[in-house]
Amino acid sequence: MLVSGPSNAEIADELGITQRTAATHITHLMQKLGTPTRTAAATCALDAGLLCVPLPGRVERYAELSIGRLVAAAAQDGTAPAVPRPRAPRSQRSPRELVVGAALPLSGTGSDDGREMVNGLRLAIEEINATGGVRGRRVRARVHDVEVTSSASVRTAFASLLGDGVDVLTSGYLSGQEIGHEMAAVAGVPYLHAATSGAMERMVRDDPARFSRIFQVCASDTEYAPRFVSFMTSLRDRGPWHPRADRLAMVVRNWHGVDFGIERARAVAAADGWELDVVPVVRAGGGDGWARAVAAAVRTPAAAVMIGSFFVDDAVQAVSALHELESSALPYAIYAPSVPSFRHRLGPLAEGVVWATTTGTYSDRTGRAFARRYTDRFGVVPGRSHAGLAYDRVQRIARAWSSCGDIADADGIAAHLRAEPYRGVNGTYNFDTPGQAALGVEDHGDPSLAQPQLIYQIQEGRQTIIRGGPFRTGDFRVPAHLA
Repeated sequence: MLVSGPSNAEIADELGITQRTAATHITHLMQKLGTPTRTAAATCALDAGLLCVPLPGRVERYAELSIGRLVAAAAQDGTAPAVPRPRAPRSQRSPRELVVGAALPLSGTGSDDGREMVNGLRLAIEEINATGGVRGRRVRARVHDVEVTSSASVRTAFASLLGDGVDVLTSGYLSGQEIGHEMAAVAGVPYLHAATSGAMERMVRDDPARFSRIFQVCASDTEYAPRFVSFMTSLRDRGPWHPRADRLAMVVRNWHGVDFGIERARAVAAADGWELDVVPVVRAGGGDGWARAVAAAVRTPAAAVMIGSFFVDDAVQAVSALHELESSALPYAIYAPSVPSFRHRLGPLAEGVVWATTTGTYSDRTGRAFARRYTDRFGVVPGRSHAGLAYDRVQRIARAWSSCGDIADADGIAAHLRAEPYRGVNGTYNFDTPGQAALGVEDHGDPSLAQPQLIYQIQEGRQTIIRGGPFRTGDFRVPAHLA
């Protein structure tokens, strides 16, 4: 069909598929033929003799081509091959489902978190379909398992989802995140991810034309280290915590593309009267990298230790090591304690742990109502980040679909995502930023139009927001073993 010069819309109408699916097929053809443009692909097809009958779409389309003239001549003498009848115009057929493609860790690294993501996704879709879907069209999820530490797995998952012609792509955090960006950009499919990555934010900012349909649904990681230092300063200066050292430590796992803002944190620490040391986790020697790194971090007394990893396994190992060493350092994690398995695995040792997240589920009326519905549906209490984030992401996509005149118009969908802030259970999503990452309060100052970095503390087995502007639900407590 490309040889006859049709648009994506014409191909979609004649074959009874969506423009998005047509674009995906064309992208795959170009990749397989090694051609940079659709015109080059058509030229290659002619040169290699790839055109054959029966011809797809309307036969009249090929009237000026030699193969079209041969088919017409054969029809006159009764030897023409049978040509399939065109499918009815889309307006005469029932509307097909809208498909949300999701690359999520159902097994392997991060699978505890993956279950949260899948449940949040399913709950949102069920609620949308229960109210009539999107403009009369049901929504369906197409979930592909992904090993978040493997670039090959990321590539396989995205190729499978795009090959199925999904209408939108979603994912959590991926080590090979740039692969997802590139594949989504080539396919032209809107893509909403939760990489929490300053590197990915810069990737979109530096090439807005190529990545205009890609959105990061949370603020980036670059505030984690500076906020750790400033939070410790506020505790020290305002009480009731009285640190036994003027030194802070960070134990950091090397994770592709992560930037915790360490250099800026060093400057903040120096200005606030702290010594700041960063200890990398080396995973050689029997897999006890975290225990050895934590031991090195507190060999010289430290007031607090930031655990620089997003994974539950890492955070559990680090907190356990601090207790085994009987360290007086306050444990401060990032994100991982949002997953319920963190508390389940640590038991009493989780008590008093402080942790921060760029995207957390609020404890306001909206957040509590979501938690009740989630618990009723799945029989477990949701975590405090990705369950709500996955739920919000689908609701935001559905809102964009409902507002755009053409659901297949990826540019129109992207324009709506940029233009309209959306208040979900994890706060307000405002993508009107150079890198199309959700706006953080520290960048804007208004929590009604952005998301604050929330700081929680586990108190009596429950998650208490101790920093987060108007969303705070309690005050910091000195852990019993440090009092």
